[in-house]
Amino acid sequence: MEIKNRKGARGYKTGRNYFSGKIICGDCGSFYGRKVWHSNDKYRKIIWQCNSKYKNDKKCKTPFINEEDLKKAFVEVFNGVINNKKEILKGYEEVIKELICTKDLDDKICEFEKKAKEILEEINRCIRDNATKAQDQEEYMTRYNALVERYESVRNEIESIENERFERLVKKDRMEEFMKVLRGRDGLVDEFDGELWNMVVEAVKVYADGKMVYVFKDGMEVEVKV
Repeated sequence: MEIKNRKGARGYKTGRNYFSGKIICGDCGSFYGRKVWHSNDKYRKIIWQCNSKYKNDKKCKTPFINEEDLKKAFVEVFNGVINNKKEILKGYEEVIKELICTKDLDDKICEFEKKAKEILEEINRCIRDNATKAQDQEEYMTRYNALVERYESVRNEIESIENERFERLVKKDRMEEFMKVLRGRDGLVDEFDGELWNMVVEAVKVYADGKMVYVFKDGMEVEVKV
């Protein structure tokens, strides 16, 4: 799933900084990169900016973000979550109950597996008949290709349902990890904590109007204006 997410975003670069691969441009979908302004004087400032800002036909309108503003915003957002900890934990317990119940998807998979088996048997019969009986080969290939197409369609359905099942369980795991972090935090955060950031933040989406949306690993989104 992580590989899938990375493929969907442009300009990804690995890095040791906490914010690398986390800040996403709301205009073009590229990742933000770290830049240092006035590196050799007293006005030195670290900012984050869309890596593809000047590479597209149309320049992205998303603003650069001061690194300190990112840190302050995270403290503010996470403290807001802490203040609503009880309600969030209670809500997640109900959601997890639904996520772990995959009987509906398991039943669908069994149904499609049965269909796939029946079509496969029909394909094998078609091949045997062609090997033992004189047939019009054009008609044979038309029938054979139609059966193969049906079989592939059913296999695609099975794969889609299996992916949905897997994503439910991944979401459940992420929620449980997030709940574990919340339960371990009794007081508010007074300064940026990089390890905490890595544990709870999936991404931050930056938009042209300066709005930032913090996406937590459990799927929760919190909007903040910098």
